[in-house]
Amino acid sequence: MPILAAAFWWGVEGHVAFESAARRSQIADGLLHFSLLVLTPALVLAWLVAAWLRRRVGEGGYWKMLGLVAMIWAGSVLVTVLLAR
Repeated sequence: MPILAAAFWWGVEGHVAFESAARRSQIADGLLHFSLLVLTPALVLAWLVAAWLRRRVGEGGYWKMLGLVAMIWAGSVLVTVLLAR
């Protein structure tokens, strides 16, 4: 649940940063667009798919899959925030 709350937070914060007229480098701007338009929806979809696959992959596989997806997403958000400021 904290990951989904973080995805919602990043959706709001990222959208505010996206709409602001602040000067950013092309790399930071591209990463911001990519994390908002691709990675955040992919995180939510992967979370839902993992819940659906829970019986098939087992409890250990479930948490490994969710942890991997959450770490990839959190890393991209962290790099985006660091580059955009």
